[in-house]
Amino acid sequence: MKHNFSDSLQAHLAAIIESSDDAIISKDLNGNIVSWNAGAQRMFGYTAAEAIGQSIRILAVPQRMNEMPTILERISRGERVEPFETERKRKDGRIITVSVTVSPILTTEGVIIGASKIARDITERKRAETALHAANAALKRINDDLREFAYAASHDLQEPLRIVGIYAQLLLSRYNESFDPKAAELLGFIRTGATRMQTLVSDLSEFTLAGDTLDDPLESVDCQRVLELSLKALPEYNADIPSALKHSSLPTVIAHEEPLVSLFRHLIGNALKYRRPDLPPQLHISADTKGEDWIFSFRDNGIGISPAYHKTIFGVFKRLHRDEYPGTGIGLAICSRVVERYGGSIWVESEAGQGSTFYFTLPVSGPIVHSSAVA
Repeated sequence: MKHNFSDSLQAHLAAIIESSDDAIISKDLNGNIVSWNAGAQRMFGYTAAEAIGQSIRILAVPQRMNEMPTILERISRGERVEPFETERKRKDGRIITVSVTVSPILTTEGVIIGASKIARDITERKRAETALHAANAALKRINDDLREFAYAASHDLQEPLRIVGIYAQLLLSRYNESFDPKAAELLGFIRTGATRMQTLVSDLSEFTLAGDTLDDPLESVDCQRVLELSLKALPEYNADIPSALKHSSLPTVIAHEEPLVSLFRHLIGNALKYRRPDLPPQLHISADTKGEDWIFSFRDNGIGISPAYHKTIFGVFKRLHRDEYPGTGIGLAICSRVVERYGGSIWVESEAGQGSTFYFTLPVSGPIVHSSAVA
C-alpha cells in the first residue's frame, strides 16, 4: 500500500512539473542537465532530447558565463541562494530576462548531488518597467520645466502688473478732477483688472507648485500650528475669525507644513467668504482616525453647494458664483492637488442653502514617497 501511494505521489508530482508554465530544470554538480520539462522547452526552445546531457552553459549569455558555475559551487557547499533576476539565451539566440529560484537536490541521506532550478520568463514585465521608468522620467522633466515656467511667469508678470495697478491708482488719486466720469471709470477698470491678474498669476503659481515639497524629507507637522499660520494668512477675515471658528483637538501628521497651511487657508477662506447673508459665519474643524487615515472635516453654515457641482468645484477655474463673490476659482483645485500628492482624497457633502462640510484624508503613517515620484 505504501509503495502504491509513493508511486502515485511521484507520478502526481511529475505531472505537475511537466504541466508547469515555468521552466523546471535539474542538473548535477558538474552543471550537466538531468531533467527538462515542457515549460523549459517553451521558454528556451530546446527539446528535452536536445537539452538533457548538455551543459547548462548552453543557456548562458556571454557576459554572465561565470554565473552558473558560481551558483553550483554555492549549492554544493550547502549555501542558500536567494531568488534573483538574470538573463538567459534561447536556442534561437534571443536573450530573455528570467526570475530564477535555485534549490539543492539531496539524496535520502542528505547528500547534495545537484540543483533544481525554476525559471520564469519576465522579459515583457521588465520591458514594461523600463518603458514606465522612461515615461516617468519624461514626465518629471516636463513637470520640472512647468515648475520653472510657473516660477518665471509669476516673478516676471507680477512686477509689470503691480506697476500698472499703482500708476492707475496714482492717476485716479492725483488727477481725478481732470477726468470726466467715463475716463475715471475706465482707469478704475484698469486698476481692478491689474489687481485681479496679479491674484490670478499668484494662484496659478501656487497651484503649479502645490505638493512640490514631497521631494523634501517628511516631517511631523502639528496641525494646531498649521491652523494658526493659516489664520495669519487671512487678514481680510480677522474680524470674523474669533466668533466664527471652533475646532476640536488637531493631530500631528507626517507631511510638510507649507502645503498644509495652504490647504487650511483655502478651506477656511472659502467657508468665511461663501457665508449666508442672514447668518453670522460659523466653521468647525475636527479630525478623527479611521483605519489608516486621518479624516479632517471643515463644517460651515454657508450658502451650500448643489450636489450637481460636488465634483466639478475641485477643478481649476470652476467658480459657481462669479458675479457675487471675488476669487479666481483655483483655491479648491490647490486643496485637491495638495491632498492627492499626500495619497489622500478630498470631497464635499452639501446641499444648496444648507452649509457645506469639506472632508479630506491624510495617511496616519505618512505618504509612500519614492525617489522617482512625479507630479
